[in-house]
Amino acid sequence: MKKLLAFMLSSSLILTSLAPHALAKDEKAAMTREEVVAYLLNVADDYNPGLKKEDILKGDAQGKTKDGEYVSRTEALIMLSRAFSNLPKPQGNDLRSLNTASSFSDIPVWAQDEMTKIAATGIVNGYTDGKLGAKDQVTLEQLTALVKRMVALKGTNPRDDYYEFVNKKWLNASTIDAGEMSNGAFNELDKQNQERIKNILQEVVKDTHAKGSVEQKIADFYTNAQDMKHRNALGIKPIAPYIASLNQASTIQELMNVGLKMEKELGFGSILSFGIMADAKKSDINALYYAGVGLILDKTSYVSNNAQAKQVYVSYLSKLYQLVGDSKEAAEKKANSLYEFEKQIAAATMDIQDQNDVNKYYNSYTIQDFDALFPSLDMADYLKHLQLGSVDKLIVMDKGQANKLSQLMTDEHVQDFRNYMQAIWLINTSNILSEELQQASLDFQANLFGIQGQKTQDEIAIQLTQSVMSDYLGQMFAKRHFTAEAKQDVEKMVKEFIAVYKERIKALDWMSEATKAKAMLKLDKMTYKIGYPDKWDDSFKDVPIVSIKEGGSLFDNFVAICKASWKTQVATLGQPVDESKWQMSVYNVNAYYNALNNEIVFPAGILQAPFYDINAKRETNLGAIGMVIAHEISHAFDNLGSSYDENGNAVNWWTPEDYKKFQEKTERVISYYNGLEVIPGVYNNGSLTVSENIADLGGMAASLQVLSQTKNADYKAYFEGYATIWRTTMSKEVVAYLSSNDTHSANKIRVNRTVASFKEFYDTYGITEKDTMYVAPEQRVSIW
Repeated sequence: MKKLLAFMLSSSLILTSLAPHALAKDEKAAMTREEVVAYLLNVADDYNPGLKKEDILKGDAQGKTKDGEYVSRTEALIMLSRAFSNLPKPQGNDLRSLNTASSFSDIPVWAQDEMTKIAATGIVNGYTDGKLGAKDQVTLEQLTALVKRMVALKGTNPRDDYYEFVNKKWLNASTIDAGEMSNGAFNELDKQNQERIKNILQEVVKDTHAKGSVEQKIADFYTNAQDMKHRNALGIKPIAPYIASLNQASTIQELMNVGLKMEKELGFGSILSFGIMADAKKSDINALYYAGVGLILDKTSYVSNNAQAKQVYVSYLSKLYQLVGDSKEAAEKKANSLYEFEKQIAAATMDIQDQNDVNKYYNSYTIQDFDALFPSLDMADYLKHLQLGSVDKLIVMDKGQANKLSQLMTDEHVQDFRNYMQAIWLINTSNILSEELQQASLDFQANLFGIQGQKTQDEIAIQLTQSVMSDYLGQMFAKRHFTAEAKQDVEKMVKEFIAVYKERIKALDWMSEATKAKAMLKLDKMTYKIGYPDKWDDSFKDVPIVSIKEGGSLFDNFVAICKASWKTQVATLGQPVDESKWQMSVYNVNAYYNALNNEIVFPAGILQAPFYDINAKRETNLGAIGMVIAHEISHAFDNLGSSYDENGNAVNWWTPEDYKKFQEKTERVISYYNGLEVIPGVYNNGSLTVSENIADLGGMAASLQVLSQTKNADYKAYFEGYATIWRTTMSKEVVAYLSSNDTHSANKIRVNRTVASFKEFYDTYGITEKDTMYVAPEQRVSIW
């Protein structure tokens, strides 16, 4: 199946997060004993009432405390341990994210007992050689990081770590289901929705249905997916002829021809990825986009020389090649060669944070110019074979990668592209062919992300079925699990938020009236979709889904769907955009803003507790789904969405002066969220996450204003509702991966850093300068 374009779904750590104290020095300078005591007395008093200097600093055998001497790392940790006392035992999420197995070879004998206790908390990091650096001096920056880890581990004080305070009980008890990368409020609701989908499938499978009916297609696809015995009997036979043809190709053109043959006969196989969606410069008409080639690892893993990721990936590739007949030695050689080849492509590929920036992804080429970009190929003819020859232009989404590919697509690199195509075909069919192939894919993901256990075959079959039958299943889901009353209530909330957003824009002191008028127009024309589509997609109406007993197979069913999907998509090229289409399944626990339609969309899947409950307290709903709604509206005015006008066209509607101010504010947001520790050794990237951070800030500003209009508003319920929906737990590997690949800040950062910019939070919990959550007013950020 074609790679559908995933599109538009769309200050200093130390200075702003330290609890204030009497120290006025460079945070990177070494600290004295006296300074460490003063700091710890200030931050630990809520946890250890009546704490005194002599509790922290006991002195030598003669009682001398030597206050003016610099503190070693060992001494600082022991003082920290004494200041907080009653050290917690890590549980649940803390066990996954902290270094609880740490032991260090350079701890002096006199300190070993106390150091063993604090090392067991997991908050202590050492060096890769197994040493603590016991005699190294401690800086304010380092001590602050340790204190923040300690207060998070305790999780008892909303003024020091709000996210942990609200969610600590859940986090401590948290588990991750077998085969899953994480758990949290989103996962729990998704699991509930999955159970509902499973019940629907089981109901459908029980009965006999008329041939060609929706129910028959769902039932037969699902049962075919479950039948691993039949899939194993087929093995890789369905794609074996194409792999044989691939191995015989001696030129780039011959390789491309094999891909085109596979594309025609199976509906997938082309090495290059194209998609059709609204033209960003004329959003009422569908245009052709070229997305290049996909890479299995993330760009960061390639360019940073991530040894662990490379080892896991190369091992996976080697397994795939062996499954199609290569010897172990040949497979390993091919796998390492492919990794180095992909690494070249990755270095030229666009950074994640730039992929939705219209100023970077919209590169319009005539067909002639696109053809000239690939001198070794006839790209005009290639497009004709893909049924895309009717256009006179296309949009190259990643110009850097396109230029790199144009250099590489020569006969000199035939073997590289042959290895790549073979691997991609095997990866893309891993869930529809044999168990061996599927298991290799599952093992790869488990090794890369630290996933424990494995989903059952039935769970995998359910996921596959709902991914291809989403509209049919979505219709059944909505009928059973989303009421007209809930739809009307959420629609009312959306209107309320849009009205409040208008008030906020009118009140901005940094934007001119001319730009305000354009922003107001964008809000006036913003549309919203709630729960489920008004018109259900039936593009599989004429697609035969044949059961195994009637001669069909899961692979054949998948091919029929791929071909129909591409046919449907091709038919839209150059045609008016169908704005009724949804880009998510009805049962997805998610929401999005689509800049090309200037619309916000909230599937029924997320309009369930704890995000939304029609019977819940209004304040709780405002902090949860209300915040989500306002967040999505804010995407219309983030650093990416602000490039589109009220009609979804990429048009500059800003005055130069206003846009300069907006960019300055955006830079402050980047700085405000940048460099914050997520777990030890992993830090939030303010540039990568800026669009989502702007939306979080705007969403909270708007939802708090709505809340302010409520008599005797319960602000605690609001903030707790917000913190609850972001509770999450995951392995260290997943946390590290997301820190360089997810445009959303880590969930804990989304909570703590966002609430810390709002006066209402300080008033509600009595936050003062002595608290770790405190950020000085002049350092807080806001845009909308």
